[in-house]
Amino acid sequence: MILSTYLKFNGSCESAFEFYAKVFGGEITALNRYEGSPIEIPSGMEQKVMHAEIAFENNILQGCDDLSSEKMPANSSLSLGFMEVFVMDRIFQNLAEGGTITSELQDTFWGARYGTITDKFGIHWMFSCDLN
Repeated sequence: MILSTYLKFNGSCESAFEFYAKVFGGEITALNRYEGSPIEIPSGMEQKVMHAEIAFENNILQGCDDLSSEKMPANSSLSLGFMEVFVMDRIFQNLAEGGTITSELQDTFWGARYGTITDKFGIHWMFSCDLN
């Protein structure tokens, strides 16, 4: 079984995936637009993203511009686990660009370095690196 992450955006999927590809050092491997699809498309959504995919390291991140305008529930976060603190620190700072650091990276009582961000697209991220 493989669990994949699929993010929904309200018109900013392409910008978000360009940003994430840069932050994570990945490559956009798919970017399909609604135009030409057999589904009914609201006016103005033809050039929006029906499906996008980024590959980085051993990860796949997928997303789209949601026609229903539903957003990721507020109780959802993406959790990133790191093996090296310096890599986590770099990605944390890059992903925070234009967003909000909700909890600065800091060493915790449970033996990890941990912090959280809400990025400029409204996605919540948790960062953790085991210090043991």
